[in-house]
Amino acid sequence: MCFLVHFPVLIFSPYSTQSQCSFSLSHNTLNMPDAPDLFSEAIELVEQGQLDEALDIFQALLKTDSNNAIVWNNIGIIRFRQGEYREALNAFGQATDINPEFTNAWFNKSLALVHLGKDTEALRALDKVLKLNPRDKEAQSQRVLIVRKMAQVSDTGKTDSQSAQSQLRV
Repeated sequence: MCFLVHFPVLIFSPYSTQSQCSFSLSHNTLNMPDAPDLFSEAIELVEQGQLDEALDIFQALLKTDSNNAIVWNNIGIIRFRQGEYREALNAFGQATDINPEFTNAWFNKSLALVHLGKDTEALRALDKVLKLNPRDKEAQSQRVLIVRKMAQVSDTGKTDSQSAQSQLRV
């Protein structure tokens, strides 16, 4: 099941049924009997704005399954919401290293890169999204916004910090 967290940020549960989600779970996570409950608790904490506490739970989940791209992506979302873009980038990078076809982690990585002023790298991340899913309208739009921002900087030497969207997705 997927959870909607106010911001608007989607937090994706790795404990959903395989028919609902395209990611497989490792045996380590499945053998942790309280993992789904911990995940649900983390979601509730995020919804209550208790990001540090939610982050602690996600990090505890990583101790049993450090190769869980979904948990890494959720950590990245929290770090992004906290304004810790470099840490968010690292978490999204872990997610994409683990699952190179996880388009939402690539998309989120692009947003963190934009916030770090690394527009060229953000375009590369979006290109990976579009290679995996050429019809991804949101990634196409984000790419156009970044290209426009880069052209504006080139023409005027100034940047518009609002020119790129910052809605994360899972």
